[in-house]
Amino acid sequence: MSAQNAAPSVGDGGAAALQQLAGRHATGYRSVGVMVYDILKDAILSGALLPGQKLRQETLAELIGVSRLPVRSALIQLEADGLVEFHERRGAVVKSLSPAQAAEVYDIRLLLEVEALRLTMAELTDERVARLRELGKAADRQQEGADFVDARTEFYSELYDAANRPVLWEMIEQLRLKVGRYVLGWRLVGDAEHSHTHEQLIEAVASRDVERAVGVLRDHLVGVREAVLELLEAEAADAGGPAPRVRSPR
Repeated sequence: MSAQNAAPSVGDGGAAALQQLAGRHATGYRSVGVMVYDILKDAILSGALLPGQKLRQETLAELIGVSRLPVRSALIQLEADGLVEFHERRGAVVKSLSPAQAAEVYDIRLLLEVEALRLTMAELTDERVARLRELGKAADRQQEGADFVDARTEFYSELYDAANRPVLWEMIEQLRLKVGRYVLGWRLVGDAEHSHTHEQLIEAVASRDVERAVGVLRDHLVGVREAVLELLEAEAADAGGPAPRVRSPR
């Protein structure tokens, strides 16, 4: 039986983490549905809910303290985000990512994010550089959890001018979410992440040297890509057999 066919449901550790997240998200929301979505997304990105884990709506509703309807709606939205998948017989599970899929995500991210950075550099202002410095320092102060995810998202949305290029930003953010659990939440590729600070990228952007800035961004994405692939290949081997190595194009 494959690891996915034997997908576990929410265990004691996941249950405790969900309840803790529910307590943190208990106030300040315009709707129960948005709150439930944020709780479940944080649980997946933090590793409280693992790839392949079965997501029983009634169990999740009880742990969070809501009815099943907002849970169902949140799971459908998370499916659109690429974090959850539905199976006809087993219901919703946390989506797994193969090494080949992760490699493809990073290949596409490289194309989109390099183009987004080039567009930003063509219209760069001193005000934007100052804002990036402020957001970069805030992001580097965060180390884990939802605050870390939010801080990085805010930094990159400014860097890629999400307000004026919402379609491009949405595509980038969707791809970032697909691998977010391995980088933003679990922090299992810490060496690759900690070797990159936002300050390094900001200084390259502030220099107005486009190729320098693109080089810093590219090196970072390729480095994290390799670390994520190593992690996924190790998981695949533990699950029943070595996965073929997916090499990074240079």
